[in-house]
Amino acid sequence: MKLYPWLIKPYNNIIQQYQKNKAHHAILIKTQRGIGASLLIWFISRWILCLKPIGKNFCNQCSGCKLMSIKSHPDWHVLKSEKNNFFNIEDIRKINEKIFTCSRQGESKVIVLPDTEQLTESAVNAFLKTLEEPPKKTWFFLINYNNFNLYSTLNSRCLIYPLFAPNEKDSINWLQKDTKKKSKSYLTALRINQGSPISAKKFINGIIWIERINFYKYLFNAFQNKNLLKILPEFNKKNNIVQINWICFLLLDAIKFNFNQKQYLINFDQITLIEFLSHNYTNFVLDMSIRTWMQCQYKLLNISGVNQQLLLLEQLLKWEEIFNIEFKNE
Repeated sequence: MKLYPWLIKPYNNIIQQYQKNKAHHAILIKTQRGIGASLLIWFISRWILCLKPIGKNFCNQCSGCKLMSIKSHPDWHVLKSEKNNFFNIEDIRKINEKIFTCSRQGESKVIVLPDTEQLTESAVNAFLKTLEEPPKKTWFFLINYNNFNLYSTLNSRCLIYPLFAPNEKDSINWLQKDTKKKSKSYLTALRINQGSPISAKKFINGIIWIERINFYKYLFNAFQNKNLLKILPEFNKKNNIVQINWICFLLLDAIKFNFNQKQYLINFDQITLIEFLSHNYTNFVLDMSIRTWMQCQYKLLNISGVNQQLLLLEQLLKWEEIFNIEFKNE
């Protein structure tokens, strides 16, 4: 396993602080999902727990490295919740028992909290006391996914380290090494996944990419035949929320196209369909369409026991009414 190219600089920066004995005992990585924060922490942990590090590299030969390679090091602790994916005060008490015992290999201990949003308020209060007066050579790594203001007191006890997505050019170069698709497909996958190259790779190599392409084909055909109800059978119960996102992204692209903001498009692999929508429908109609689809999505997500097929049928009828199947140039 190797570090992703965009993680090498953050890794070197953080390790350098340890080498200078200036590292903060608690680092909170502020990032988005799909960038590789957990992998970065794992590599840093390997260096910390290595008994004979070589510069910024771990030796990969000592007992510490061998234990880390199979993720069974006795001084490396990842906080895991046993119930409902939330950490409560009992989870903190269990991890504290490990924190306040002597290390079993070398001198250091590493504690990883993989998502601060999973902490309950009582867990935060208990964890704050640990962060304020931790044992020596105990290092904490926390990850916060796009919710910086959650538990601000907890944030104040840590060194905030922002971890950003790589730029699109570097991400596309990385994606092109493993797959053989057109560059516009990579750019589309990146923008659909908020710039995450890891998520984009999974997306473009998975079945959902093919489903998206086919969904847009059926949608284009429905527009050309002035019969939007034709796409009703193409909605997948498991993916209809995602499919609604695809529709909204497409409509938003058509609005951007009308404003001559082509560089900000998401669906670069659907230019023909975007041009069709832009040419035939006004921004008012496109915007109203997005709003109704978002309302439909909200109902699907929040109304228990809702008849999904009936709700989608109602939405498609409403969409036909909004469009009125009249082209703006007629």
